[in-house]
Amino acid sequence: MVAIFVAFMFVSLVLVDLGVEKWRAWRHAQTARATRPAAGAVARALGAWCEVPEGVHFASQHIWIKPDPAGGLAIGADPLIAHAVGAVARIILPKVGEQVTAGQPLFRFERGGRAVTIPSALTGRVMAVNSRLAEQPELLSSDPYGSGWICCVNPSRADDASSLRFGEQAALWLENEIARFREFIFAQVTPDMALGLTSPDGGLPALGCLGELGPAAWSAFEANFLQQS
Repeated sequence: MVAIFVAFMFVSLVLVDLGVEKWRAWRHAQTARATRPAAGAVARALGAWCEVPEGVHFASQHIWIKPDPAGGLAIGADPLIAHAVGAVARIILPKVGEQVTAGQPLFRFERGGRAVTIPSALTGRVMAVNSRLAEQPELLSSDPYGSGWICCVNPSRADDASSLRFGEQAALWLENEIARFREFIFAQVTPDMALGLTSPDGGLPALGCLGELGPAAWSAFEANFLQQS
């Protein structure tokens, strides 16, 4: 009963957020032109890539979270991870019934002998996993907020919701993370390599750019983008 109550409270907090999302988006929109950082040029080059669907929340570990119609919370990797890794060769999913803890590994992407491990933003029990990803890993990038979902978790700790971002706040955060990722890629490569790994218009680095880099860059990506609190 306690776990059910906590899960209900968590989902309730998310739904309350949705109730004020449109108002906050309107308020941010009024000041966006005056306060938006230089990364705005990146967002213009990316177009719809930075748009956050209604009802989707973001965690600092670059995973998205939204209420699942069947119960619990659906979880997936945000577009930054999918774009950075590119053509994933293998996805290590959690097991149904497994207990997961915020800050601990939740799923893993592998490509070309290298891997990134994405930690959970929630504490709870895994209710379902997306078995389609074993045969269709491309869904991670082609439909990240829909058929590219990773798993569904029944949360057991309501305070995990306090750090989630949504609406305009999430869009601005993602925009800044994209700009930060572009700087990260530049710092990992020589000028000659940068010509092939970054787009010429100042936008997002090339799809799967991490695949062109060595193990040290993959470890640095995890440390800089996936282990945030």
